[in-house]
Amino acid sequence: MEILLARESGFCFGVRRAVKIAYEAKEKWGQVYTYGELIHNRQFVEKLEKDGIKAVGSPEELPPGAVVIIRSHGISPQEEKILRSRFKVIDATCPYVKKSQKIAAKEVRSGKELVIFGDRNHPEIRGILGYTQGAGLVISSPQETSSLTTSPRRAVISQTTNDLEDYKRFVGGLLENTERLTVHQTICSSTIEKHRSAKEIASKVELMLIIGGKHSSNTRKLFKACRRIQPNTYHIETPEELDLIEWRKYERIGLSAGASTPDFIIKAVMEKLKEEGND
Repeated sequence: MEILLARESGFCFGVRRAVKIAYEAKEKWGQVYTYGELIHNRQFVEKLEKDGIKAVGSPEELPPGAVVIIRSHGISPQEEKILRSRFKVIDATCPYVKKSQKIAAKEVRSGKELVIFGDRNHPEIRGILGYTQGAGLVISSPQETSSLTTSPRRAVISQTTNDLEDYKRFVGGLLENTERLTVHQTICSSTIEKHRSAKEIASKVELMLIIGGKHSSNTRKLFKACRRIQPNTYHIETPEELDLIEWRKYERIGLSAGASTPDFIIKAVMEKLKEEGND
């Protein structure tokens, strides 16, 4: 059995940075908190809590004077103001997300209609909307652009973890009903390279496995992008889920992992494939 691992798999720059910041804060301050899950991976969030880095969902869950970390997805300026008025705040927002926040605020101030390609319920998008005072229009698929009325001036940004090809289709749809469209490329370079390398592997194997949390948006998007190339693609969260797939009958298996998937889970999947695949 041959196992091919995509060259860009697992933690992206923004996640590695946020994790580093969190552990440095823990070393300095002792118990620290993250405002929401630092990353969307259940196993790693559990590890963080054991190490003294606990996720909370609201300011009311924080003790007085707590040290709280803004996660890589970012938050709205309104939420940040509340946190800074009551706690010690450490900002671990991904620089790519920061860029999107600034662009969104600037384009809305300029009077353009802002269209955001992303998931309205994702924390990154909720935070960006806070920078527009709720004026941004969130659309989740290229197909939905056809229902928009014609606009004289629009600007468009994308959630940082979207597939670049999907974004190009999305922009193409907007061009049909926008007289003047300002396009901002806000998908992070790590996501672009991760998708490119995963698709390359998917085109060469009989079975493709995408590793990552089931509630991880970026992992689900990576899975969908690979499944378009190799229909025999599966999204697994842990090595144990391999038992639900008849993977032993394949000679070439490809692997990639979402931006929030820690190395120890990728290694565990690799080990299971190697050990049991050669029995």
